[in-house]
Amino acid sequence: MNKSGSRLITGVFLVFLLGVSAAGIFWPEKGFSQSENRYLQKKPEFSLQSLADGSYGKAYEAYLGDQFPMRDHWVGLKVRVEQAQLRRDVNGVYLAKDGYLIEKFEREDLEGGQLDKNLDAVAKFASRMEMELGQNRVRVMMVPSASQILTDKLPRFAAPYDQEIIIRNMEEKLLEEGAGKEMMVPVLSWLDSHNEEDIFYRTDHHWTAEGAYYGYQAWAQSMGMEPWGKDKFTVETVSEDFLGTVYSKVNVTTRPDSIQLFLPKEEQEYQVTYDGLPKVYDSLYSLKALEGKDQYAVYLDGNHGLTVIQNQSLQNEGRKLLIVKDSFAHSFAPFAANHFETVYMVDLRYFNAGIEGFLKENGVTNLLILYQIPGFSTETTVSKLLWQG
Repeated sequence: MNKSGSRLITGVFLVFLLGVSAAGIFWPEKGFSQSENRYLQKKPEFSLQSLADGSYGKAYEAYLGDQFPMRDHWVGLKVRVEQAQLRRDVNGVYLAKDGYLIEKFEREDLEGGQLDKNLDAVAKFASRMEMELGQNRVRVMMVPSASQILTDKLPRFAAPYDQEIIIRNMEEKLLEEGAGKEMMVPVLSWLDSHNEEDIFYRTDHHWTAEGAYYGYQAWAQSMGMEPWGKDKFTVETVSEDFLGTVYSKVNVTTRPDSIQLFLPKEEQEYQVTYDGLPKVYDSLYSLKALEGKDQYAVYLDGNHGLTVIQNQSLQNEGRKLLIVKDSFAHSFAPFAANHFETVYMVDLRYFNAGIEGFLKENGVTNLLILYQIPGFSTETTVSKLLWQG
């Protein structure tokens, strides 16, 4: 290439950079990304201390990445370029068979100090609560992600991290604290035996209602309860245009997911409240969520610090379940609600009170700790389990 051609390319590139920089000055700062279903980094406040310790530079880099003009467009363009290069994973996502977009996790993504702290906290709390509530009243469910179960969908030579290692580590921690291995719900083997069914969304990181149903089966049987068969439910499809969180990472053209509800054929009378507010809902499903981006929030209205489900059809039975959880419990809880007078759901990210005190104050009889493994591995609020009060 001659000098004039090189200068032309350099000039065009500089004009592009100047244009983007100028646009960034006037581009309005976004607080929340609907496509990624997360809050975006805001411009960090400057201080000499944050500059010296490097935190300001890291925060500002994250701010520039999140607030880049037309960010979704550029992400999609980057993915299409990498697809043209025959890449089989982009932005931490496997472009898998049958239209599946499956998150990629490696050892360094999951293992580390935070995971060790979380395993210790759960083991200590669960074993202590077993002493309080009695044997066979406490369960821990660590749900693997799609990359662990849908191995037949993964690209050739894909080698994701084996999440069963974390399940084994959890079992060992429980044994060290005096609890038995039976405290762990064998959800991995249940999902594995149904991996040819639609148990994970193609475009989202959650399990489907079908996957949650098999998780419920595994949990109920481990507790000595008789789970409801599928013949006791009517399955209703309420959306066929769901594009979830994993889709938002890559913005590639793919077939949307459908969302289904398992509705008991025998009518149940529910009363649901959120975060202690007085308004009472008579449904486990928030259909208005289907009008927005985060359609998974149709299950129990998405993330809340405290959700309380009362099954009026089972009043005076005295059985009360507390689920300490992430969002994987939202599609699971509607099944559990058919066995307990009251189901409490606590999300430690938004709940700031002692769990042990809450459990005693509300007469809880059973406890389930339910997390998806990758999210659990990096979650910083699990230590709240050990708060007193």
